[in-house]
Amino acid sequence: MLLSEEDWKAVQETLFLLNIPNMRESIREGLETPIGDCNEELDW
Repeated sequence: MLLSEEDWKAVQETLFLLNIPNMRESIREGLETPIGDCNEELDW
């Protein structure tokens, strides 16, 4: 299988993020949150 460098970097980033404890659940929760419930300003 051949991947472009861009695709390979995306795979690596995904694997990195999924290895952070609770990140998978946080991403899923964020995807299920309606846009209207999101904050417009960040606390950080």
